[in-house]
Amino acid sequence: MAGQKSKEPRKRPRQARAQSTVHAILEATVQVLEREGPEAATTTRIAEVAGVSVGTLYQYFSHKDAILDALQEREFERALALVRTVLSEGNVARSPRETVTAAVQGMAELYVAYPGVHRVLAMEGLRATKADRLQSFDLRVIALVRHFLAATGAPVRRKNVDAAAFVAFQCVRATMLASLLETPAGLNDETLVEELVDLLLRYLVDDAWLTQQESPKNGGER
Repeated sequence: MAGQKSKEPRKRPRQARAQSTVHAILEATVQVLEREGPEAATTTRIAEVAGVSVGTLYQYFSHKDAILDALQEREFERALALVRTVLSEGNVARSPRETVTAAVQGMAELYVAYPGVHRVLAMEGLRATKADRLQSFDLRVIALVRHFLAATGAPVRRKNVDAAAFVAFQCVRATMLASLLETPAGLNDETLVEELVDLLLRYLVDDAWLTQQESPKNGGER
């Protein structure tokens, strides 16, 4: 479509030096967003912090949205790596509370590490990201959640595992993004994790079974 901005990098960073330059540009963007705010994140300022010329920046990114798109892709990969680890076959035997806590805590840490970046990505980055890329990320995470729900030995309350996987994932992501954008009173990071873990356990796991497993006489948690 004529006049439409390209979100793809202008130049693919195949060599180590080029990859280092792209990494520096992305890290500079993170620094500017966290320390100076989104208004300061111009391509000129990003290039200055990265220690490269504006011309060099434009060799790899045609505009700021393309940089945000690359940052979003990097966050997608980090989130996927986390979910793959927490929901791996080797963790099927863990208790539901351990697994859910690890997943929610891990996601929260990704957001808390760079809250300014995630605020911008939520408000602007997702607008710049291709719809099919976002959908692909969602489908991959939901598939991992679905596979784990089907493999776990804990009694899952939901009969429709596909729907349960979708609702569980979107609930966590939407709540965390909203907490970043709105900073609600009485909700710190620890409380947010506790509330989401409780919500997911009550939604996904049979109450009577969970209570029995976590009772003191069974050596359970809590």
